[in-house]
Amino acid sequence: MNDISLYPKVLFRRDAPTWFLYLVLTIFGFQQSVLGSTLPFLSSEFHYDTVQVGWHFTFYAIGLVASGFLSSALLKRMQINTLIRISAVAMVTAVLAITQVSGLTGTLLVAVAMGLTGGCVQAAVQAGIAWHHAENRDMAMVEAFVCAGVGVFVGPLLIGQASAAGLSWRFALLVCAAALAIVFATLPGPSMPADRAAPLLAPDDDAGARLSRVPFSVVLSWLMVVLGIGAEWGVGFWGAQYLEIRLSLSPAEAVSMMAFFFGGTVLGRLVSSRLLAVLDGRIMLPAVILLGGIAIFTLWISELRLGTLASLVTAGMCLGNFFPLIISNAIRLAPTRVTLISVGATQAVGVSLLIVPIALGYLGQSIGLVNAVGILAVLPALMVVANFCASSCTRSSARGV
Repeated sequence: MNDISLYPKVLFRRDAPTWFLYLVLTIFGFQQSVLGSTLPFLSSEFHYDTVQVGWHFTFYAIGLVASGFLSSALLKRMQINTLIRISAVAMVTAVLAITQVSGLTGTLLVAVAMGLTGGCVQAAVQAGIAWHHAENRDMAMVEAFVCAGVGVFVGPLLIGQASAAGLSWRFALLVCAAALAIVFATLPGPSMPADRAAPLLAPDDDAGARLSRVPFSVVLSWLMVVLGIGAEWGVGFWGAQYLEIRLSLSPAEAVSMMAFFFGGTVLGRLVSSRLLAVLDGRIMLPAVILLGGIAIFTLWISELRLGTLASLVTAGMCLGNFFPLIISNAIRLAPTRVTLISVGATQAVGVSLLIVPIALGYLGQSIGLVNAVGILAVLPALMVVANFCASSCTRSSARGV
């Protein structure tokens, strides 16, 4: 019998620990935007060239990859609430550190620290959501990343408005520290019952499971994360330059138009969180992947502003849902491997950010940026294949094949 249910098994309650997880991830989203928002000011102060600016994103991605190893060890040894609080404080400290360092070496070290601490926060919050909302993890995961998307928007807005008002951009970064203090003071984090006192007590944390082979469905899910984040940030990183060439826009017009893409990511997560109340995530994921691939293709072929705007919004709505839906679906395919999936997914994000945007830039030098962006449509097609294989592997294992 098909086990796909159109309705969640239990009522989804957004209790205080849920809002704690959501708001911590919102601050993480703010942190994600800091590097890109402050580098124009840092470049002016320290006279960085384009290559030196690019190295900051590379070092951030390196920290994100390394965070997988650190968070994997910590998730096995610490209570989830304690880990989230410590890693969030470390993350905010790294954000504030960028206001004090000077010179290329200092800012590169801060970039690594931001990736390392932010990755630990992301992995811990994902694991916390998967445990706290085991029956409704699809909806909870998507809503959490709606909050993260809001944080990504608030960061540049605050930094830009502070600078426009004549204040130092450094002043705006104090907001994340104040926000974290308020969250910690007013909301309890997720807590385990007394009979489950070990750190996540997930079955994948015992010695036997650690020695066993990683399920192929989990490996395929990580591959989907690499491909999905590559598609999302391939458009996000190179979108403005693409629009300049494709539609003959000025830099200011192109950057402004990209707001439709980033706005679409938040809108898409809001819509999907409502749809997941009545639809199963296993239905949503392949549908979103297919629509995302079509949106990238229509963005590539469109030569009109209206069509391009529609494609940007649709692409943002779909591509922004890739990560939360992949994670929740992976946990469903391998429910005893929550820690493994969460940590590996964080590392997969780092690998994707390390490789795909840079590779797209080099490819654009060979075949032109417009054609390079068009090739991104291949990534969702590969995701469809990986998703089908992951689901098939799980069904075969369930039948004992």
